[in-house]
Amino acid sequence: MRTLRFILAEYKANLRWFVIGISALIIGALAQTVAPIYIKLAVDAASPEGFVSEEGLAGRIALATMMTAPERSERFVLVCLGMVALTALIVALATFYKRYYLVRISRRTEYTLKKRMYARLQDMPARWYDHTRSGGVMSLMTSDIEAVRMMIGPAVMYIGGTVIMFPASLAIMLSLNWMLTLLALIPLVGLSAATIWFNPRVRKYSLRSQEDLEQLSARAQENFAGARVVKAFSREDFEIAELQRLGDTYLENKLGQARNQALFQACIWGFSGVGVLIILYFGAIEVSAGRSSVGDMAAFMLYNLGLYWPMIALGWVTMLFVRASASLKRIDAMTEVASDPSRLAGGLKPTSLRGEVEFQDVSLRYSDDAPPALVDVNFHVAPGRTLGIVGQVGSGKSTIANLLLRLLAPTSGRVLIDGMPIEQLDAHVLRGFMGYVPQDSFLFSDTIANNIALALPADDAGRDAAVRKAAQAAEFEAEVLTLPQGYDTMLGERGVNLSGGQKQRAAIARALAAKPTILVLDDCLSAVDTDTEERILRNLKAETRDITTIIISQRISGVSHADEIIVLDQGRVAQRGSDAELRAGGGLYAELARRQELAAELAHE
Repeated sequence: MRTLRFILAEYKANLRWFVIGISALIIGALAQTVAPIYIKLAVDAASPEGFVSEEGLAGRIALATMMTAPERSERFVLVCLGMVALTALIVALATFYKRYYLVRISRRTEYTLKKRMYARLQDMPARWYDHTRSGGVMSLMTSDIEAVRMMIGPAVMYIGGTVIMFPASLAIMLSLNWMLTLLALIPLVGLSAATIWFNPRVRKYSLRSQEDLEQLSARAQENFAGARVVKAFSREDFEIAELQRLGDTYLENKLGQARNQALFQACIWGFSGVGVLIILYFGAIEVSAGRSSVGDMAAFMLYNLGLYWPMIALGWVTMLFVRASASLKRIDAMTEVASDPSRLAGGLKPTSLRGEVEFQDVSLRYSDDAPPALVDVNFHVAPGRTLGIVGQVGSGKSTIANLLLRLLAPTSGRVLIDGMPIEQLDAHVLRGFMGYVPQDSFLFSDTIANNIALALPADDAGRDAAVRKAAQAAEFEAEVLTLPQGYDTMLGERGVNLSGGQKQRAAIARALAAKPTILVLDDCLSAVDTDTEERILRNLKAETRDITTIIISQRISGVSHADEIIVLDQGRVAQRGSDAELRAGGGLYAELARRQELAAELAHE
């Protein structure tokens, strides 16, 4: 039912195209059905035996379309041949309009479905991407949508022709010779049995290969993205073997599909050959007995061959519908995921923010069976002040950043911005006031300038100046200017042609260029040396004098200048205070500081 509703909705949305396409399909199918009648009449008119009978369906169709009764004359033969040429022209024109408009609907469906799915991907909550492989998403956007397109266009087009031609051809054959028609249907029984036998097998292998392609695409995509890691750990041979294993499974299922399709095609030709032999043998008996004409046999042969295509099309269309139904289920499974609440319309849209941040008893669990990521976290950051957050790996530092950006929602407690619950603010407006530098400094395959100016309007007159100023503050400009095209240097995928430290500084520059009210730095200096870190922090202190800044770091040196520092331990605030107070008070902060200073001394020896 879901598949049928989807088809009807698409045709309703493209009703004018559908009406034109279906009308052309009906006209073409009818013209193709009556063409053998004119051939029959022409053969009978030219043969010595002449017409056996002028009655029946064939005679009535001829009289209705030719406006003349059948007669043995050269003129009548020419009229019949003219009608054959006319029907061929009608079939050609109808085929063009049928394919153009019905396939056009399928292409429009493909376009709108891809656009809708891409928009839906933007609405997905951040957690959804944590357990979804990008290769699987790409398979949905390609092979699954292609299966739906084939159902909307070619499948309906062929099944429509079958519905018209099969009963019409059968009715005419029965009117010509009912006994010969029944004999000619015997091979169709065998073909029907072959269709019932082979279709489930073709469908099984087709669906398996579709799933295999998803796995293969996902694995290949991960290998392309992680090529440097693969090489660094000498995993090339392993990955080649793994891809070959997936490829062998895909090939095996594709070969199974091809094998069954080939056997089915052999059955089609075999049974159609048997049908021809039956008609030739028993038709010769009928002609010699005077019960049928030579023209009847010519038409019979053409109609008999025409009966096999509907049976073939029916099996093929059935497979397309099953594949498309499976693909629609996969697409629905993705689109039925609850949208990211921050993407929902509504919420306050302030024109300015002071930058006051407050967490009130905030707790969060990623899932019911997972340990808490945060437990009753409380802190307050006044506008323009700096908060440092430190803690060991897995203590919940990055979770705080994600909560501020509304990428996550707290399980309990409240996050306030300027005294307003963060859920009441429009997420897009809120993020417009924020600058964010994530742990993983993601850069796009674009120029360095465009990466830094990501949040700036393209027509901003001060765009270039803002980019350079931000790069200078991030201690990045000197290295940019050494590159061949400077700020116009194109970056590879994920900024692969930059070092880890350069990518982090580019991301810092991108956040500063947006002139945020609230700046969140999530362990973004881990890949730079301590001297560069010190210069960047000095620059940031000058640049963020009026900006509320939250610095998340594993290095004590990264937060030592903050107005207040909180120490997280297993999701709880274990300590808070200034750098001097925390060092003097002992505990986890003092222990972390002692270890890092000792490690720095050993590194310089």
